Amino acid sequence: MQKSELIMLDSSALSAVFPGKKPLERLFLGFLIANTATRLCGEYRYECWDRRDVSEQLAYMVPTSAATYSVCLPDTITLSADAFGLAVTTAVFARIAVLDEPDEDAYRFGELREYALQHPETELIRAVLDLRAPYKVLSPSLICSVNNNHH
Repeated sequence: MQKSELIMLDSSALSAVFPGKKPLERLFLGFLIANTATRLCGEYRYECWDRRDVSEQLAYMVPTSAATYSVCLPDTITLSADAFGLAVTTAVFARIAVLDEPDEDAYRFGELREYALQHPETELIRAVLDLRAPYKVLSPSLICSVNNNHH
């Protein structure tokens, strides 16, 4: 694949997940999806993403090249493509929701976050998004204790 395919400019999936966005905004959102996926998954390769519908008004992006993705937290966890896409899309909504006044992006972030709580891989998604993840998913070096000097 060419790197330009990563951006997914004017793709129907991006339009469905981020409705009402202009082409230049979708270009930026495609970059944010790729950037977020790369930060979470060091082995991330350029690929096509599709959409997964939660409801008529809510959807998220899902990568299509692999069944699972390894995410470094710093320990490595493995997410299904569906859970990885949900985590990446939710993280992107979190990033863009703080750029403007509360609007549809903030609403979609909240709705995807709630949907993630019902996902079969919710503990792993929450760990990726740092949504008060349970200790059993996190590296011991991230847990505050008297023997841990990390802040």
